[in-house]
Amino acid sequence: AATSWCFASSGRGDFMKKLLLFALASGCATTSGVSFQERDLDRMLDERIAAEDANDEARAAAKDTELRGRMQPLAVFISDMSGFSKLTREKGIAWFLAQIRRMERVAEPLMAKHHVELVKQYGDDLFIVSDDAARLVAFAKEFLAALEVEKAKGHALRVSIGIAKGDVLRVGNDLFGDAVNRASKLGEDMGEAEELLLGIEVFDALSPEAKAGCVVQPEGARDSKFPFALCTKPQS
Repeated sequence: AATSWCFASSGRGDFMKKLLLFALASGCATTSGVSFQERDLDRMLDERIAAEDANDEARAAAKDTELRGRMQPLAVFISDMSGFSKLTREKGIAWFLAQIRRMERVAEPLMAKHHVELVKQYGDDLFIVSDDAARLVAFAKEFLAALEVEKAKGHALRVSIGIAKGDVLRVGNDLFGDAVNRASKLGEDMGEAEELLLGIEVFDALSPEAKAGCVVQPEGARDSKFPFALCTKPQS
């Protein structure tokens, strides 16, 4: 059966290993309920390379079709914590890891509440998916509002978020596809601290109420190659 949400929570020892290695594999089933691992992708790509080398265009095209058949429509959330490089040099790695853990503690119950799935965490970046873009946007807004509460307590957890949607290839705990690239561009490159940037396809799919506080930006804004929506910072 398909799974709608899950996130890693496998014990303190695993948590510390996750932080120190700067990587997290959630161990959850994929949204489609079908496991597709790196070895499967390698096999398919090796077969495609063999077809190319043999000038067998039909077999190469068949592999392309097979790989596209593995893709699934998903909304992708990618976040990035900002302003930490200088502070980490001043306060040390233990302080930095503690701030990541503080962010996780804010995010985890909200992921469960909104039924979204943490695919992986790499350092201070979260990679979260849902088959419902509106659900992922609702989570993002509440997540930012909760971080504002932490900020009022003196914990400056400054996060930028990008969300895009489209056909995505899941390989173990990795994500590939144009939606992933755009979510990364929005959340990590274009987004500023405490901002939520939405791909225009995500914005267009929202209800009028969910669009409140978001303003469409044209292609070229912030050097983007696509239009997007900038959502104002929620107030605590």
